[in-house]
Amino acid sequence: MLDEPTSALDVSVQAQILNLLLELRARHGLTYLLISHDLGVVRHLSDRVSVMYLGRIVERAIADEVFEDAMHPYARALLASVPDVAAAGPRPALIRGDPPSLADPPTGCAFHPRCWLRDRLADPAICATTAPPPVDAGNRAACHFPDRVAPALAEDRP
Repeated sequence: MLDEPTSALDVSVQAQILNLLLELRARHGLTYLLISHDLGVVRHLSDRVSVMYLGRIVERAIADEVFEDAMHPYARALLASVPDVAAAGPRPALIRGDPPSLADPPTGCAFHPRCWLRDRLADPAICATTAPPPVDAGNRAACHFPDRVAPALAEDRP
């Protein structure tokens, strides 16, 4: 298990560690369980990614699928929060409010109080009252409306 393996390291040392991990994985057929807040490290090192919110997996897929087309509103917002030097102007903040208490999580979808997609739905009540289907072999994202995530963001683009 790798828990924040490059946290607080100089960038050059970080690169050496990541390259060593990739080399060891290739040479010995290793599998790593990587826990990290650094999405660059996750993308560089991972074949599959699980995104968690309030201790629950909200999206799980092949890494490229998550990074290129996240289907859960939290996963999409998390990726949108990464600075992009090529982008013109600041990106809109997609996550609003404060995180809820783990001791008293929201009913329904745990992300619904902070969800940017909720206000764009015809009937957002389901998000507050009913837990979405869990992530499993047939369901990539724990969201009632994963098919609305990408189109909703596209509506905001000029």
